Amino acid sequence: MSSNREKTWVEIDSQAYAHNIQIIKSLLAPEVTFCSVIKANAYGHGIEEMTMLGIRSGIRCFGVDSIDEVEKVRRIAQQEAILILGYTPEDRLCDVVRLGAIQTVYEEKTVENLALESIKQQCPCFVNVKCETGTQRQGIGERDFKHLLASIEKTHGAVELWGLSSHFSSSEDPQRFDVTKSQNQKFTYFIEECQRFNLSPKQISISCSASTILYPETHLSMVRIGISQYGFWPSSELKELFTKTRPTFQLKPILSWKTRIAQIKDIKSGTPVGYDQKYISDRPIRIAILPVGYYDGFVRNLSNMGYVLVKGQKCAILGNVCMNMCIINVSSVPQIQIGDEVNIFGRDGMHLIGAEDHAKWTNTVHYEVLTRIGQHIKRIIV
Repeated sequence: MSSNREKTWVEIDSQAYAHNIQIIKSLLAPEVTFCSVIKANAYGHGIEEMTMLGIRSGIRCFGVDSIDEVEKVRRIAQQEAILILGYTPEDRLCDVVRLGAIQTVYEEKTVENLALESIKQQCPCFVNVKCETGTQRQGIGERDFKHLLASIEKTHGAVELWGLSSHFSSSEDPQRFDVTKSQNQKFTYFIEECQRFNLSPKQISISCSASTILYPETHLSMVRIGISQYGFWPSSELKELFTKTRPTFQLKPILSWKTRIAQIKDIKSGTPVGYDQKYISDRPIRIAILPVGYYDGFVRNLSNMGYVLVKGQKCAILGNVCMNMCIINVSSVPQIQIGDEVNIFGRDGMHLIGAEDHAKWTNTVHYEVLTRIGQHIKRIIV
């Protein structure tokens, strides 16, 4: 699908998404809850669009980072559970209660403030306690865990324990299974401590995309699925290992990022191109200007690095990427015209450019590549 109104846009393949949800669910027992993680603008895919597609695919729990993301999701997901995985400032806890979100907590003070809001608004508040098992990010340690549970009990039902969670540090690397196993074992302490307090969290969760695929014993009552629902493997090592025994398990990337030709020029040999003249042609070539740059998430590290696809042809990026534009070599493209479609991510003819390619070119991870696609860019479900 082409968008004639946009100079750059993202297309989301709804059929590929439904496929990914189906095959990931095939790994789960029927009673395991699938939490769709749509934080960071749904890993760059569009938080509103992915909420709609998630509901269509039967998702009943969404994971977000912030209360601002809750507000966007709640307008669409009016009945579904929304789990805030990140930090919420004290002055926004009133909105957590108002919107019926589940706040991740690891401090007694947060529980106390939520209880006050719950009483004030006369509606219950639900929390997810994050436990520290070895990642050293958010989470409460074993020493203080009992005190946090006691603080929840002291609210006399104003704050209810909805979930218990932790997060693996290295499950994307099959060679680090010892670390994953150790964290999973440490999490058992927190689960058993809840039982000693006669607290029964509805959802117990430590598993992300990688561990959900590789380690069924980590599924517990809920899995939190991020990158894999969008059709990307957490790591190439994990993909290689898992598909050796399950070759039919294929994730399908759902995102294509496109732009179009804004101008075409023929330049002579020796002509400098772009800011700082970082590219100088060594022969007569045809170049095209694209209306996309580092403001849009097409980062400056791509300068003189990588390529895009035009009419099935690889077209190299020339010179420095600008704020709102970049320049490519289109000498190999026949009958090129202004307005022709250009693939930044996606398939065109025999070639495919993925977020993983951009990650290699810019020395980062595909997670970052996806999330830096500008939120101002229109997402179109196809």
